[in-house]
Amino acid sequence: MTKTSAFRLLHHLPHLLRRAHFEADAVFVEMHGTDVTSRQLALLAAVGRQPGASQSHVALEIGLDLNTCSDLVTRTMAKGLLTRRRSEVDARSFCLDLTAAGRKVATEGMAAAGAYEAAVARRLSAEELRQLVTLLRKLLGFS
Repeated sequence: MTKTSAFRLLHHLPHLLRRAHFEADAVFVEMHGTDVTSRQLALLAAVGRQPGASQSHVALEIGLDLNTCSDLVTRTMAKGLLTRRRSEVDARSFCLDLTAAGRKVATEGMAAAGAYEAAVARRLSAEELRQLVTLLRKLLGFS
C-alpha cells in the first residue's frame, strides 16, 4: 500500500474543515438568501457592537486581513448597509458605521443566529456542539 492509497481524505482535518465551511455557507444561503453573505453579516455584527470602530480593528475581530476586509467593506457599502469615514484621530484610518438598512440586517441576522447555529450543527448533540466549539476555539488560539 502506498502513502497515497493509505491517505484517508474524509479523516483529514483541513479537508473536513473546508467541507464544513462550504456546508455552513449553504445553510446560510438557505436561511438568509443571497442579499448578504455570512462574511458581510459578521462585518455588520462587529460594527454594530462597536459603532465607529476602525476598519483595522473590525478586520481583526472578524479574522480577515486588511485587504480582504477593505474589499468586504466596499461591497457592503455598495449594498447601502455600511458607511466609512476618515478617523478624526488618525486621518490614515477609516471608521465604520451601520446605515439604518445595515442595522436592520444585523439585527435580523443576530436574531436568527441561534437557529443558524442549530441548523449547521443539526447532526450533533448539544454536548457534541459544545465540545466542537471548545476544540475549534482552542485550535484557533481563542481559549
